Amino acid sequence: MDIGLVVFDWAGTLVDFGCRAPTAAFLAAFAEVGLPISEACARKPMGAHKRDHVREILGEAEIADRVRRELRREPDAALGEEIYRCFTRRLLELLPAHAEPIPCVLETLRALRTRGIHVGSTTGYTRAMMDVLEPVAGGAGLVADALVCADEVPQVRPAPFACFRLAERFGVYPMSRCVKVGDTPADVAEGLNAGMRVVAISESGNEMGLSLAQLAALAPSERAARLTAAEERLRGAGAHTVLRSVAELPAWLDEIES
Repeated sequence: MDIGLVVFDWAGTLVDFGCRAPTAAFLAAFAEVGLPISEACARKPMGAHKRDHVREILGEAEIADRVRRELRREPDAALGEEIYRCFTRRLLELLPAHAEPIPCVLETLRALRTRGIHVGSTTGYTRAMMDVLEPVAGGAGLVADALVCADEVPQVRPAPFACFRLAERFGVYPMSRCVKVGDTPADVAEGLNAGMRVVAISESGNEMGLSLAQLAALAPSERAARLTAAEERLRGAGAHTVLRSVAELPAWLDEIES
């Protein structure tokens, strides 16, 4: 199969091993309004527009009950905006320290370009967030051919419109010639809804949720168990293939193109 475009997510896929920056920002934002949440809760909607991410957390029955009981207010749009503003402020502070490319990402992007494959990207981050992240990542050598941010399309993940824009920009069709690569169920849904092949990333991403140092500190049995659980969640979301990191992508392309 002649693949012409690969569309990557950012945090947990290209940069920020373990998707740590947005997680830390969500934990801080909810705590700031007096509603601390668990890391598992903060990670559940990862990959969506961050305003939608806040809305989904507030929409959970347990969280909504806590808002009414502990904050004496409603889990409404006003609270959502307050938390989103806190999140944005915190994330902008954190992003420069989480812009390092994940190991082997730069080599993989070079390999794709050598094959004549365009490197596109979509993200749950807004353009203002990426204006902080992109220059730092670029300084480390990570540059996408094109980027569509969460606030640049009418609907974001799981809607496919950002992927369609990239396919149109590079003139790649049908969509089966495009591959979506990401580390969350939201990424998987975006790619499936666009009619793309979907590759999910397990070890470096949100579903594993560990920094490189935390991952290295795990006992082999625990590491294997956590990896299996992450892979099962991503396959359950509909991913066609689950790889540990983008380092495995060129070999996977060799397989499908043969």
